[in-house]
Amino acid sequence: MIDYRDFAREAAASPLRCIVLARHGERPRIAEEDPTYGENLGLTDAGRAMALAVGRDLRGGPPPSEWAFWASRLLRTRLTAAAVAEGLGAAGAPVSVSTEASIPGLWIEDQPLTHRHYFSEGSVPFTDRLMSTGRAEGYRPIEESTRLAMDWIRTFDFGARCAFVATHDVFLACLLQGLGLGRFSCANWVGFLQGCALLERPDGTWRADYIVPDKSAWRNAFVQ
Repeated sequence: MIDYRDFAREAAASPLRCIVLARHGERPRIAEEDPTYGENLGLTDAGRAMALAVGRDLRGGPPPSEWAFWASRLLRTRLTAAAVAEGLGAAGAPVSVSTEASIPGLWIEDQPLTHRHYFSEGSVPFTDRLMSTGRAEGYRPIEESTRLAMDWIRTFDFGARCAFVATHDVFLACLLQGLGLGRFSCANWVGFLQGCALLERPDGTWRADYIVPDKSAWRNAFVQ
């Protein structure tokens, strides 16, 4: 496990690609009756402050000119990437939308089916079943989604040597677990601005780490 300052130092020392896939900052709770499962939620004030702080932690690494900022199509991820850019000293930098990191993205094959199970089975039991068995209705198997995600990282042109990509918690739980970096359940979840840090090696392989803002407080319960 590393924090953003650790990542910044390692990225500064490397001439190769360095990518962060992170969960968005804190958002308001999703209403139980919301049929979109929170698609239109933004960030809380604390969520924006959290993203700004991550950007400031990245200042010890490559300069803003070496960064590109990406997000899923949802408002909260785009706001997170923009705030990270601002904290890094790149206020106003464009935030590109990543189809791969979006919902449904590389992880979901049938989004309406996942929503039906969230509401009929309950979000916590359904998510725990996905993480414990590696598969659940509407999701690609974790092994397959991890392979697709790493193929995307290896081949996609993010537009700069370093990229910050704001995405979603369940995607990151699947990726981290698929890479062998942890076992997740709704009692031990991927928190806001936590995610996966990827640093390219000279032989074309990638080193992956669980990245967190604060290594002293990294276990989080699932929050709907």
